[in-house]
Parts: sequence; C-alpha cells; structure tokens
Amino acid sequence: MSKSAIYTVNESSQNITPNGTIGLGSVIRRFGPNLCLSGNAIQVNGSGYYDIDANITVAPTTAGNVTVTALKDNVPIPGAIASETAAAANDPINLSISALVREMCPCCDATSNITFELTGTASAVSNIAVVVEKL
Repeated sequence: MSKSAIYTVNESSQNITPNGTIGLGSVIRRFGPNLCLSGNAIQVNGSGYYDIDANITVAPTTAGNVTVTALKDNVPIPGAIASETAAAANDPINLSISALVREMCPCCDATSNITFELTGTASAVSNIAVVVEKL
C-alpha cells in the first residue's frame, strides 16, 4: 500500500455559471503514484481511502445562495458540500469541504475523478486550494 498526496491551487479568477465545474489550476506539490491532476479533476488511482480538503473563495454575481459540492465520478460525495447565502453581489464567501472517500475494487486498481461543482448563483471563483491524501 503506497502513500500519495496532491496539492492544487487556482488563484486565477474564474466566472462559473450554475452547475459549472471549478478549474483546479496547477499542482503545487505531489507525492506518490496514486494522485494526479487531469484537466479539472483530481484522478485517484488505486484502492484505498482518500482524505479530501478544499477551500474555495467565491463572489456571487447577485445576492443569493452559493453551493460547492465535491463529486466522485460526477456523483456527489455524501456530506462533501459547503453552502452560504450572500447578502449582496460580489460579497466574498469562503467555503470549506472535508471528506473521506473510498476507492475499492477487489480485483483490480480502480480509477475515479474528484471534481468540484458550483450551484446556486453564478459566481467568480478567485481561489480554490485542494489537498487529497491517500491514507
């Protein structure tokens, strides 16, 4: 069983429409063979448990609810959701997500993709920092 970790950051402003995927930027640190950045997803390779921690800064274009959800292969990860209501347009909101996911395949190494989706009010995402560690 191998240890792996990845840390990605995107500090570029992204205009995300509802149900849009947040771009994860680039790899700051990476260790081990089980995690890599693949487009807007962190690719998880190999059976085991993975700890996910994400911090996202958003500024909604109008007052209203903003939600970010972590997805594994386009399916919401139970409890991996952060939501807040902005009182006014362009009010910055900081959202945090923490989750533990299991990648299991008894006969082979499994591969999944972890992504982050914004719902609610369209927003400018000014920062997303994600750490995934294989335990």
